[in-house]
Amino acid sequence: MLRVHRPISSGFSLAVLIVGWLWIGPQAKADGAQDVADLDLENLLDNIVLSASKHRETLEESPANVFVVSRAMIENYGCQSIGEALSLAPGMYITDDYSLSQIGVRGVSMFGDWNTHVMILVDGRPTNEQYGGSSSIDVPGLDIENVDRIEVIKGPVSSLYGSNAFFGLINIITRQPEENGARVVGQYYGGTDKRTVSMELNHRLSNGLSIYATGSILDQRGNDLFFPEFSNPDDSTLLQLDEDGYNQFYLGASDFTAGWARDKNTQRNYSTHSRVSWRNLSLTLHLADLKTGIAHSMWGSLFQRPENQFREMRNFVDLTYSGGISERIDLTARLSYSRYMWIDYVLYNYGSLETSPSYSPGPIWKDWEYDRCMGTDIRLDFDLADNHRLLVGGESQFHLIKQVSGDTGPDHELIVENIIPQDNVQEDGQIYNLYAQDEYSLSPSLKLVGGLHFNYYTYTTGKVMPKGALILTPYPGGTWKFIASRGFRSPTFYEMTFEDGQFYYHNYDLVPELITNYEIIASQQFPYGLTLGAAANTSRVTDLIQLNRINSSDPAYPGGSYGEEVLQFRNSGQIRVNSFELSLRGNPIYRLSGFANLTWQEVKLLERSDESGDLSNSPRWLANVGLNWQLIADKLSLSARTQHISSRKLWDGSELAGTWLTDVTIQAEKVFSMFDLRFGVKNLFDLHYRTPLSFDYAPSVSIEQPGRSAVMTVRTTTGW
Repeated sequence: MLRVHRPISSGFSLAVLIVGWLWIGPQAKADGAQDVADLDLENLLDNIVLSASKHRETLEESPANVFVVSRAMIENYGCQSIGEALSLAPGMYITDDYSLSQIGVRGVSMFGDWNTHVMILVDGRPTNEQYGGSSSIDVPGLDIENVDRIEVIKGPVSSLYGSNAFFGLINIITRQPEENGARVVGQYYGGTDKRTVSMELNHRLSNGLSIYATGSILDQRGNDLFFPEFSNPDDSTLLQLDEDGYNQFYLGASDFTAGWARDKNTQRNYSTHSRVSWRNLSLTLHLADLKTGIAHSMWGSLFQRPENQFREMRNFVDLTYSGGISERIDLTARLSYSRYMWIDYVLYNYGSLETSPSYSPGPIWKDWEYDRCMGTDIRLDFDLADNHRLLVGGESQFHLIKQVSGDTGPDHELIVENIIPQDNVQEDGQIYNLYAQDEYSLSPSLKLVGGLHFNYYTYTTGKVMPKGALILTPYPGGTWKFIASRGFRSPTFYEMTFEDGQFYYHNYDLVPELITNYEIIASQQFPYGLTLGAAANTSRVTDLIQLNRINSSDPAYPGGSYGEEVLQFRNSGQIRVNSFELSLRGNPIYRLSGFANLTWQEVKLLERSDESGDLSNSPRWLANVGLNWQLIADKLSLSARTQHISSRKLWDGSELAGTWLTDVTIQAEKVFSMFDLRFGVKNLFDLHYRTPLSFDYAPSVSIEQPGRSAVMTVRTTTGW
């Protein structure tokens, strides 16, 4: 296991060296650093970003800490999912329990959060639903093969995007092929026996009409997972019966699996993501239906049962106009409709007394959540002068939100007597956002950026969020950014309204969480396409929404049918985040290219003004190193990537050891003039490692990940 004192010493030495390089950058640049004009088309496009200011600008000009996961990186390092691609970015890590994947940013990945503190966009469109505020990393219906690049912003971006853009923002930008043709891609991942087939069609007509259509099918059959908490038959709590003669985790001794869950982490997904464009108009359709099996015991249910599963449906259609209305004014407007549905089924073993006759095992608990939204988004980009640019915009969202939970009978229909809440949740909510960002260049080497966002929710308190940035280019190839910003996350409908009459009680008095962030970012271009970067930030989160236990001594205790202790969400938490990251990227030199990044991060829970301990699932160190070698230019390449995550605290207070993982990938392009082949090995050295689980999976605290596994991709393209 990695000792803390060792990387601190080496990391500090590397930090001193790199900061020194950044300061002596002018001398290095004077000897001939690479200019943007010298970049090839692919690398030039990777240097242009859209997300930081909602318009095109270079990485150096953007008022944010932005990292681009390019298509070349996705291909070279054999990424099989969007989550894998995100883990290439400095300061980012993914916690995958096979059912839900959670994003970690600068050491913050709170159990049970379900990505409510990071905004996830697809081509600039938010995907976070409003009942629970959640969003999936691997957006259902979006295959990694249809992704052109991913823009990652660390730090609050609420001044432009509002709630959820709290710790950061991820913009997944899909492919926009220029040539007419079709392609079919097949992928296989041996770790979970996963197969994916995706198809793509692109056709442009002479009148300017463009049709781009994709479809994919995913089938994951799962693998064998071992849970030590369920493996000891002598554990008196594991197989004991309750007063009614039922066991919580197993139906009986004959059902005992010695802790093994076999082929239960299944997935099945059908989806399409398609677009029709004509001149400045585009119509986008996204349909997806994902079913996921739960391999373990969730919320105290029976262990490794096929009845335990999730279902997630995410559909949307957008009509967008984007174009100039004069030489100096650009207009972007979007009308959208979306529908999100989440259903989970969890099998318990206490019998169902409300049916006649009673049945066992049962009942199956069902949660159903629904968010339907109609929205508008309009923004104007004014090029006021050669050194002055102004962006103004507004959004409106009209939501219909529903939620119902309860026991189901043998026919999977809800038992009326057991539905909670009895009146169901049905809420109409509106969200209005107004924002502006002003960019003014005082000189060719100094730019000021100011942003302001006003938010109004019909069901909670609105907020005004400012942002300021100073971007300095004191010498050729060198950039320094100084950023101060605030962000917020509004309480979700779930946190405000959920109650069950026994354990959970609503709280309509919740207010938005707030974050104040300060950041310094530096980068320097060197000869031969090398770019060196460093960033440091400190931030403080207040009014953090946490689940609290209250009893009869609390004025908010509801009494009645509730137990002695009740769970209620409250604005009761504070955390402090400090981080420092170093990064190095290199464009191809003598057929070699690569990247490296190192991140130190410290997250502390605060009690009043005093530190009260480390946050769970918060590694102190992250590291990534990748190298790509073009064995035959544009024909054959070999890549290797090593990733390190240091030790993390689990929900029960124990510690999970850190790990180093190495993957290798070999690619062959235009085989027989029509096939692209990619073969790789994940976890090359077959290390046994685990990732944390949230307390929803108690008594389990972690889950094992696949050992050495083969991956393969076959792609064929036909043009006309």
